Amino acid sequence: MRESHGRFARAAALLAGSCAALATLAAAPASASTAPLSPDAAPSIIGGSTAQNPGYITRFNGHANGYTFFCTSTLIGSRWVLTAKHCLYDNNGQRLTDIDLYIGSNSASGGAHAKASSTYVWSGGDLALIKLNTSGGSTFARLATSSSDAEEGDSARVYGWGATQATDEGSHQSNVLKRADVRISDTSASDNYGGPAISASTPNGAVAGGDSGGPMIDGGVQVGVCSTSDRSSITTYGSVAAGRSWIQQTSGV
Repeated sequence: MRESHGRFARAAALLAGSCAALATLAAAPASASTAPLSPDAAPSIIGGSTAQNPGYITRFNGHANGYTFFCTSTLIGSRWVLTAKHCLYDNNGQRLTDIDLYIGSNSASGGAHAKASSTYVWSGGDLALIKLNTSGGSTFARLATSSSDAEEGDSARVYGWGATQATDEGSHQSNVLKRADVRISDTSASDNYGGPAISASTPNGAVAGGDSGGPMIDGGVQVGVCSTSDRSSITTYGSVAAGRSWIQQTSGV
């Protein structure tokens, strides 16, 4: 989500507030440290608990028009990152071209640093790929290959550096990686772009601005990419299984 010292600047229309990118003026890390957030974007998951990074969760900081736009993402190959499509657009609807990524740390400003060399968006929903200008490491998210990797009633885990409260999210981005346990409620939902998605209830931590693009992990497999959230009880993640063929064709991963 994007944010700008007190006011929100949405990166895209989000379902009741996306996990989207947050934008912040002048120089914030990943997504946006003081810019507007969507309901689904949060740098620090409201509630939840501090997480250890499994090595592939990546902080996204996009820069444009004096703002920094913050999101969460995952390393899926040595030079490939998966995130939400809405994270790739600035407050004027233009594709971001200056993106810093910080990989593998549980600190928002730590980990291996890389720049985006090119970006790709999926026409079928809220998924996007970033090609890095250098290797981001060797620990990768394991991606869903079938819709059966996520089933209604499953317990799953979500991660992000998003907002720690539902109001003035840009000023309350988390400095540490957070996680929350969720329960999958609908595997036939729609994401921010009307694409196939997975909805989940969030009993112990609500997804917020800056969490956009972050992973939903079910049984050790990334089944979703954060797309939208109501900041209290429900969140929606774009389906990785639905976009798996596009991911493979684009990245080779």
